Amino acid sequence: MEYYTVIGDTYENTVRKAKEMYGDHVRIISRRDFTTRGGLFTRKEPRCEVVCYLPAGKGGKKSDRKDLKEFEAEARTPDPASLTPSERLDTESFREEEESEAVRKARSLLAENHITAPLLDKLLEDLPADKDPAAVLPDRIVRNTPIDYAKQVHPRHFVVFLGPTGSGKTTTLAKAASLYAKAGKRVAIITLDTFRTGAYEQIKAFGDALSIPVLKAGDESELLSATEQFSWKDVIFIDTMGVSPRDQELNLRLRSLLDILDRDRTDFMLTLSASMKEEDAMEQYGAYSQFAPLSLAVTKLDETETIGNVLSFSYKVSSPILFFTNGQKVPDDIRRASSEAILENLRSFGLDMKGYRSQIRK
Repeated sequence: MEYYTVIGDTYENTVRKAKEMYGDHVRIISRRDFTTRGGLFTRKEPRCEVVCYLPAGKGGKKSDRKDLKEFEAEARTPDPASLTPSERLDTESFREEEESEAVRKARSLLAENHITAPLLDKLLEDLPADKDPAAVLPDRIVRNTPIDYAKQVHPRHFVVFLGPTGSGKTTTLAKAASLYAKAGKRVAIITLDTFRTGAYEQIKAFGDALSIPVLKAGDESELLSATEQFSWKDVIFIDTMGVSPRDQELNLRLRSLLDILDRDRTDFMLTLSASMKEEDAMEQYGAYSQFAPLSLAVTKLDETETIGNVLSFSYKVSSPILFFTNGQKVPDDIRRASSEAILENLRSFGLDMKGYRSQIRK
């Protein structure tokens, strides 16, 4: 079986060109998008490359309607930016000879940190060929990671914590509540998780230890009563039950409860484990999309070596990171998101942020 490479300016035009050259029986097996280098008198241009083949015995003859339908189905190769890392390895190869040594090294560093498209593409954009990527990329990563510093200091009246069971949602809420209480905010906690055994007792124990009042609400009237009791507070943190994208009943119940809150005064914060795969994070984001999560709390940094997957997710959904947590201790193991916190959790860039911090604090 012979394989053919066809290059065009867009995917659609490249597929059309392949059909014109080899007939309607041609089969697409991979796709790669890239940009030409450009030069002194030429500009960079987008290109698409497909690798295709002809099934044995088909030749270049015209095919029937069934074959055309099969071809069209195979031709719908997804945009590489939408692929998971494992899918990308199976369907895409890069044109090494068209990339500088700096870009190749940059790709390796970003892959080691689990950074994926579209953030990966943004970081490689116009990468200087005469500079070490290890020196250039950290600054680019920081500048392309959204962090809402204003909200860290001035939270909305209601801060609703969303997230799957096991993501550290409740302990992160308690840590964040303590952080704001120490900053002088009048803080209270309401839990809606009346389903999980011991959920209220857990958050109540945190509240008692931190001198923060806690109420539980199992229905709309109880939530309304609780918000009225705490109306004089600066910030009311609301803990929720973990929901599954497939649990429609629980999703509807959570929606009916949270509809009571004034959306203009509410921030929905999604908690995600730093070790969670990006595709799983996207599934969770979809489960809570009805609330349009405005912020992210990244948990369990102590359980992973890099946070590139979370940075890629944050960039993709345009939701800023507010907090990082790195342990089970309440209220200690939490910090506000910052460039320093991001750089500390990148590897192979030759950075020693922890050592630098210890030096400037002497």
